[in-house]
Amino acid sequence: MVQPWERAEGAAGAAKLSAAAPGLRSGAGSGGAAVWVLLPAAVWLVGFQCLFYAQSFVDPDVYRSQLWLMLLDDVLGADDGVVATGVPTGWQFAVQRLPLAGVAGLLLLLSGVHGWAVDRWLLRSVPLGRFERWCVLLGVGLSVQSLVMLLAGLCGGIGGGVLLLAAGVSVCAGLAGVRRAGVERVAGAVAGVSSVRREGGRIECWLFWLVAVPWSVYLLWGALTPPTDFDVREYHLQGPKEWFQAGRISYLRHNVYTSFPFLSEMHSLAGMAVSGDWWRGALAGQLVLAVYQLLTCGLVVAAGVRWCGRGAGYLSGLIWLTTPWTLRISLIAYAEGALSFYTAAAVLLSLVLGRLRADGVRGRALLVVGFLAGSAMASKYTGLLLAVLPTAVGWCWWWCRAGGGVSGLLAAGELRRGFVREAVWYVAGVLLAVGPWLVKNAVETGNPVFPMAWSVFGGGEWNEPLNVRWKQAHGAPEHELERIPQHFLDAAVRNKWTSPLLFGLAVPVLLSCGRSVPLRLVWLAVGWGFLTWWGLTHRIDRFWVPMVPFLSVLSGACVQLGGAGWWRGLVLGSVVTGTVFNLRFSTLALVGFHAGLMDLEGARELVIRSDLQELNRQLPAGSRVLMVGEAEVFDARFAVLYNTVFDESVFEELTAGGDAGTGAGRALAAAADVRERLRAAGVTHVLVNWREVLRYRLPGSYGYAEYVQPERFEQLLSGGVLGEPRVLGEGSWSGLSESERRVVQQWPGWQQLVRGDVWETVRLYEVR
Repeated sequence: MVQPWERAEGAAGAAKLSAAAPGLRSGAGSGGAAVWVLLPAAVWLVGFQCLFYAQSFVDPDVYRSQLWLMLLDDVLGADDGVVATGVPTGWQFAVQRLPLAGVAGLLLLLSGVHGWAVDRWLLRSVPLGRFERWCVLLGVGLSVQSLVMLLAGLCGGIGGGVLLLAAGVSVCAGLAGVRRAGVERVAGAVAGVSSVRREGGRIECWLFWLVAVPWSVYLLWGALTPPTDFDVREYHLQGPKEWFQAGRISYLRHNVYTSFPFLSEMHSLAGMAVSGDWWRGALAGQLVLAVYQLLTCGLVVAAGVRWCGRGAGYLSGLIWLTTPWTLRISLIAYAEGALSFYTAAAVLLSLVLGRLRADGVRGRALLVVGFLAGSAMASKYTGLLLAVLPTAVGWCWWWCRAGGGVSGLLAAGELRRGFVREAVWYVAGVLLAVGPWLVKNAVETGNPVFPMAWSVFGGGEWNEPLNVRWKQAHGAPEHELERIPQHFLDAAVRNKWTSPLLFGLAVPVLLSCGRSVPLRLVWLAVGWGFLTWWGLTHRIDRFWVPMVPFLSVLSGACVQLGGAGWWRGLVLGSVVTGTVFNLRFSTLALVGFHAGLMDLEGARELVIRSDLQELNRQLPAGSRVLMVGEAEVFDARFAVLYNTVFDESVFEELTAGGDAGTGAGRALAAAADVRERLRAAGVTHVLVNWREVLRYRLPGSYGYAEYVQPERFEQLLSGGVLGEPRVLGEGSWSGLSESERRVVQQWPGWQQLVRGDVWETVRLYEVR
């Protein structure tokens, strides 16, 4: 039976596919109909950009239009751009990055070996361009290497040797695949690639490479910057650090975030294992994570070329690469970089496979699609919604079209068997990628997706109060339909790190994407992403990042909307203007800390809080500090005992007496008992960060263990358990807002923290 996506085969089908890209331009000449299509598109494009540049950055409250004045100062030399940090800077410090780049290069090379082996067995017959193929395969290899690191860590074998051994196994598997005979080759036209699409676009090509080469270097160089973000120093890097120091991956009951799937964080752990140092290994891992942005760029270019032509493809890649979000997730070791790549790769590769016959070749390739989608979920749970479900539903839709509906599919035995075979391949790929993480959680906590779905699966030491706080903090604050336009503007216009080119160029493509099935599906992916972001998440702005590759493809396609010279000039002018704006904005500290040519050790000290710097320098060897209210501990060079805001308070466990009472009403244990518990836990000091406690207890925030109150420490002090406090941080009492002071004044014993106009934010106690 001929499938709907197979009807393009043969000479007529190839010609039809070859005309697909010009189809976006059909009728776009000087005819009246085309003018009425292009005029509203031009009005939208100009109006959107005016609205965008008229907005403020909010924090700081500076209008975007003022950035053009900064650019004018740059051109005229009126601004020297020097920011005093006290850290030496110069080319002589570039050599400090070379060992880190060497570690990252080795990890990428070993990952490439895994990808090459997968290609020999599963993807060799799939019509992909050479660059497109290696982007997919390196991404697959990185996911394989992450799984190798996970399994080695669970077995207590964290080290570089296991990575080399795994690469050796892949070399043997790849060589066996090379010898495999009878590999079927599929014509490139079947996948929608044609010579017509690769013609033209010379200006776009030169513009892309002119910007992409230096900007990629700047992006990768920035990845070797000491981490500054709270989440990164709380769990993205802190979890791998603890596992590296312990020599194995185990359940960290004090850090619930480390029970998430940690695909991207395994690259940091691999860097630590190869370099033998947790800090330098973390930087090498950040560099590996930054490579995901370049791989995504390659996919975006390939998709644009495949569906809309060479010029559109290069514009799409330029738009993705220069969007400030792309640099931001390279400077900060978030999981969104890997999530964006695997989501885009799964969706785009599934669209390519949709043009192939339903046979063994496509079935094996579906294993890779499932593995990519599962890798998105292994990067972050939201990958289930953004990658796994859309690709699965899309594939079911293809098969229903082939069988004339669900009933036809079920009635035709051959179709039904083919559908089941491909479903098995896809599900197997998903489980290969994310299954080990789910099994790890199930064994450790009894809940495969812990801490999610606790009301369904239960899980470990989690309880109803913690679950309620978690759901309140990670759910959407409201679902008022009339506020959807406001939320859209927040993401598309007002967000600090978005680009004027994304929605400005992507929305006009709606006028003609009805002639292109892939572009319709890409728009559907964007709409689904917005729906899940709005309805199922707490709407953090970076949760939008996985949609940026799709928006970039649509934005690049805008240049093909019409063939009129004035339209092409308007689009290219907007792209040049937006690119200049994005590049200048991305060099500001608003995007993230970029160490540039700073002395790496000096930059490391620069980003560490003053209280932790002092403890790093002065604490005696063998010290272990119990952190209260503080979980941003990655930079600590001493042993710590801490808990995140969503874990049970370790301080309460070590100092509370019996089970009588809860929260603030719970009694303190006897001094001798507390002293013995602290000694058994190896605690030599107790640090309290009252500023963090205040942040968590403000209205609308996460909440914090009510047991932790200033009077507890006064009681431990008077009981001889703790010594006199040493103040490591201070703030202005009058500088707090009225609501903040009101919250502090509700704490029993708050008066001991305030002296005149000074309130003591960080205190250190020595255990007697």
